[in-house]
Amino acid sequence: FFAAQGLFASETLGLAESLTFGALLSATDPVTTLAAFEELNVDPHLFSIVFGESVLNDAVSIVLFHIFAGCIGYSGTLSAIAVQVVTDFIYVFVGSALAGLMFGCFSALLFKHLHLGG
Repeated sequence: FFAAQGLFASETLGLAESLTFGALLSATDPVTTLAAFEELNVDPHLFSIVFGESVLNDAVSIVLFHIFAGCIGYSGTLSAIAVQVVTDFIYVFVGSALAGLMFGCFSALLFKHLHLGG
């Protein structure tokens, strides 16, 4: 019902709504591709590359979705919205990279000193 409603009503999406919807659709689910790779006994290196790319793609889609959703209803100029989006993305990117680096170093030290390798 709601999908067909757009055909008969004169509703339009703004820029923020369109970008939010695009970010939502850009997140792909790699489960079927990875399942096919597993059945075909594809090279483990290729499997790891596709898995890593899909995780990164999903993470960027989630970040963009939240950033664009925050712009819905924003009443500033287009340039102000663009500056806000770029600033938010850089903030999340740098924060995530620092958190990943911190947890990665902590995990490496933990596994080094616990001798869990056998």
